[in-house]
Amino acid sequence: MATSCGCGCGHKDKAAARETAARYTGDTSVREVAADATGLVVLERFALNHCCGAHLSLREGAAAAGVDLEVLLAALSSPAPVTA
Repeated sequence: MATSCGCGCGHKDKAAARETAARYTGDTSVREVAADATGLVVLERFALNHCCGAHLSLREGAAAAGVDLEVLLAALSSPAPVTA
């Protein structure tokens, strides 16, 4: 986990979250995303099955859930909530 700069704004934490999320691609497994608490929240918001569907790639999971992959990836890389 990233440490804050001490000013209380959390900007270093936010930058670390963006770097982590930016690594996700359509080929990333749902399991890998679900292992991250923030990623898990996004998967649940988009109703991606992260239990039985954890072996799927994000591309496959998004297709199964009827979610646009680009919208999902944007939500995973955005520090602000992105709605479906």
